Amino acid sequence: MGNHVEAISCGEAVMRLLAAYEVDTVFGMAGTMTVELYRGISRAGIRHVQCRNEQGASLMADGYARSTGKPGVCTIIAGPGVTNAATGIAQAYCDSQPMLVLSGGTVTRSHGKGWGAIHELDDQAAVTAGFTAFSSMVRYPEEIPELVGRAYAVFRGTRPRPVHLSLPRDVLPERVEANWKTRRSPSLPMPDQGVIDEAADRLARATSPLILVGGGAAGTREALTAIAEHIGAPVLATNAGKGILPESHPLSLGASIVQAASQQALGDADVVLMVGTEVAPGDTFLHHLEIRGDIIRIDIDPVQLASKYAATVGIQADARPAMRALATALRNRKPASIRSRGEARVREVIETNTAKLTDVEKQHARVWKIVRSALPADSIVMGDASQIVYTGSFAMPMEVEKCWYYSGTYCALGVALPMAVGAKIGAPSRPVIAVAGDGGFMFTVNELATAAEEGLALPVIVWNNDALKAIVDQMDQQNVPRIGVEPRSPDFVRLAQSLGCHATRPASAEDLGQALRDALIADRPTLIEVRENSPWLMR
Repeated sequence: MGNHVEAISCGEAVMRLLAAYEVDTVFGMAGTMTVELYRGISRAGIRHVQCRNEQGASLMADGYARSTGKPGVCTIIAGPGVTNAATGIAQAYCDSQPMLVLSGGTVTRSHGKGWGAIHELDDQAAVTAGFTAFSSMVRYPEEIPELVGRAYAVFRGTRPRPVHLSLPRDVLPERVEANWKTRRSPSLPMPDQGVIDEAADRLARATSPLILVGGGAAGTREALTAIAEHIGAPVLATNAGKGILPESHPLSLGASIVQAASQQALGDADVVLMVGTEVAPGDTFLHHLEIRGDIIRIDIDPVQLASKYAATVGIQADARPAMRALATALRNRKPASIRSRGEARVREVIETNTAKLTDVEKQHARVWKIVRSALPADSIVMGDASQIVYTGSFAMPMEVEKCWYYSGTYCALGVALPMAVGAKIGAPSRPVIAVAGDGGFMFTVNELATAAEEGLALPVIVWNNDALKAIVDQMDQQNVPRIGVEPRSPDFVRLAQSLGCHATRPASAEDLGQALRDALIADRPTLIEVRENSPWLMR
């Protein structure tokens, strides 16, 4: 007898292959085109989390990726499934998160013909091409192992970004031999020692150095601390870099890059070491920062080294080996600056920032102080585009990296809740909370039903000021009538209860802290509505 290879459907083979890549969870919405994928999900033993809208699926996959470090996977229908999911895919692209999007597709013979096939898009792969590492329409089952292997090469060997594979409804049922194999991913790029030495020389000669870290610097804490302490450099973080250096460290400026004194310190530095960051306007609320000193950049993406903040010394590498090599090179170089001088600069900047807080920011800071006291250090906070979250960037202290998430670059409304659902499913033993404004929360409130169905102990704080307040403030400042910025809120407590959740409206600071602590161990999600005009917050 010869070697017999089992024949299974293409849809089943896809999921068997993903299981071999250690995929254990997918987020999605089944449809007429993707039923064979669901046969595969069942037979591969992969967990399926049903969203209430495909936007929720992509955002859950994003949150899952952030809490696990593994690619988030979502399965969606063609056409409206793809366009619904586009927000979460694009956010993951902007924030360098690994995501595999498997969508259905119309039958191959109909492509480009305008026949009006169900869920038809003239060129579905092109729809997501601008916000994915690559987007492909599969024509034959035999293409899939290579395309999935390419996706994992992106996830594991370079700047991670989403990949979209469209699987036509006539391809998924085809019979294939069930022997698809995983492919080995490339190693991450290593730094050039000569460039490391040049960077070390410049940092050692600097009289007022500063370090700016973004999400790409995650995992470098030990080397970052050694470098900062050796050359006496304050460490400033973007939102994505928050907590890489504990904010209690005397050289930490936290993620205060949105504040004027921190921006001034960055501009005044004679050498700036940027690690794993785009220096995005979404982090700074400025189109351009004045950086007058020499810039040393470490980035896995070579494009960044020649971008708007072009590197005087550019190091293309994964930040972890690059920072270790830089720390080693600096040990043998006597620095021109000293640690005590850097710590004094940090104290001065923080004092100036604190003195310039607005009344609204002080109110937000009081809430974050309560939230911080109620949460364990490794809790994950998923923030929406909301004024309280903007303030939280600098007002919510973080001692642990990869705990604070707010996508300032794509800045979509409604992301916090579904991202928190995905994060909690990916890391069930870690506390996870969502924080959103009343306007943004309404974009994805339906995913409370998903969270309740999954029985997640998930606190969801809704900051309610009955407005899209950031835009209201801009309109008022520019003498523009308030049009379309004061939507009427529902009764959030009753709405959450109707979707199977606990819900409360705290009447004091103590109530808020206790509500959070209770929600972290509850049998289902808990919506916590905090009204901006609450008397206990106005003191």
